[in-house]
Amino acid sequence: MNKIIGLLLAIGIFTGISAMLTGIDIPLPSSYITVVFASNGVFAFFSIFTQRLVMALYETNVYEERSGFLNQAFKYIAIFTSGINYHVQKVLNRLPLFFNKFLAFCFFLSLVWIGFGIIGIFN
Repeated sequence: MNKIIGLLLAIGIFTGISAMLTGIDIPLPSSYITVVFASNGVFAFFSIFTQRLVMALYETNVYEERSGFLNQAFKYIAIFTSGINYHVQKVLNRLPLFFNKFLAFCFFLSLVWIGFGIIGIFN
């Protein structure tokens, strides 16, 4: 039951955030995608400098078993906001430092490019 309440709480929070984007003419279902890419872009930017810290934050929120609907809500929020970034950084973590940071920066730029592309579609 806690998982369902946590999921509904996370969906409610992201619906509220996505509903704010209707002011810049992005309709509600498409604004979810914009929020996902924007939040993953923020985590990708921080991953350029503190990659292991961002990965540990995701792993703590998602993989550790805790009870309570707020902990479940944080789990779904972490999956929604930094799931794409975590899995890309997990692959990049195996590379040498120079290639790791270069590709992490390229990934950040690609998320920014996609985010502005989505906004450009609706304007």
